[in-house]
Amino acid sequence: MYKADNGDCISIKTQSEFILIDGGTAQSFSNWSMDVTEAGQKIDAVIVTHIDNDHINGIIKLLMHPECPTIGRIYFNGAEQFFGKLSTNNIDLRADFKLKAIYEESKKIAEKTKIGHSEGTSLSYLISNESYKCNDVVDGNALYREICDHFYIGNLKLSIIGPKKDDLFNLKNVWEDKLKEKNINLRIINKSHYDSFEQYTGNIRGLLTNSHQISSTEKNSIFELANSKFYDDESPTNRSSFAFLIEHDGKKIIYLGDCHASVFISWLDENRIDTIKVDAVKISHHGSKNNTSLELLKRIECNKFLISTNGQSHGHPDIETLARIAFVNADSDVEIHFNYSPDTIPDWFKDELNNNYPRTKLLMNSCEVNL
Repeated sequence: MYKADNGDCISIKTQSEFILIDGGTAQSFSNWSMDVTEAGQKIDAVIVTHIDNDHINGIIKLLMHPECPTIGRIYFNGAEQFFGKLSTNNIDLRADFKLKAIYEESKKIAEKTKIGHSEGTSLSYLISNESYKCNDVVDGNALYREICDHFYIGNLKLSIIGPKKDDLFNLKNVWEDKLKEKNINLRIINKSHYDSFEQYTGNIRGLLTNSHQISSTEKNSIFELANSKFYDDESPTNRSSFAFLIEHDGKKIIYLGDCHASVFISWLDENRIDTIKVDAVKISHHGSKNNTSLELLKRIECNKFLISTNGQSHGHPDIETLARIAFVNADSDVEIHFNYSPDTIPDWFKDELNNNYPRTKLLMNSCEVNL
């Protein structure tokens, strides 16, 4: 787990494969770029889980870097997958002006939420302009659970947990509602359309206020925190996130991106899996309390949980999530790995964890996990 600020940027390495998942914020690129752009490095696949800017902007930086390594394939549901390829027809100047206004408005939200702004272009435009192979397993179209059960990157098998089709295309509906609000009638798919779509949808979280916040200050025990009422994430971009079961040489990782708990549980139900045993779980949405429920955790048998965030935005990780992991696994030896040492975990919580849940260990600045 690279130090990607409040975002995700994670690589998975085997003896023969190297894949990069997300790129964190624009500012975080300097933290991990040398590891990825080193001489002779080849990236077999870049996976961008969803359009949120704390996942996408570092990848934009990577693709524009003069020493960007060879990239075999890209997996991403972006503007091209929703609206089609760029048009070479004449631009509608009136619509283009309005699209650029949406872009600038959304950029200000990114700056306020410490997500950052990356180079003034969209990932979809870069992928199209540089002719990268994107979503090749579905001929460049949108990639979701119902259309593709699984695919391979070398010897790695990736089974698609999410997104579901309806959840993915709800993001298109959100964008079309914004166009109606601004009285934009698009006839041509141009660069401004790609850029404004990704900048706007990538910052929806900054426009939302979750109406079901759980106040950690009102709970004074791990038991109370773990059993407090769960409210599912309200972000449409997070619901559109890729999530995978990744398998290689007998090892299994549940990689949840920022997906909703209900998406993962529905995948288990559809595959008639009561509980699944894996070697590691990348916890959804930086440890947010609205993405990891007791029901989800009770259906996973695992002793390594991974959380990526510096804790500088949105208060992640939430201690409700940590409490749920400790509570469900009270009788097992469990490690929770953080790529930073976030200051969102109070001392009383750590003390009670040591006293009442001693088999759960918090490992700070633990960026590399071997399976």
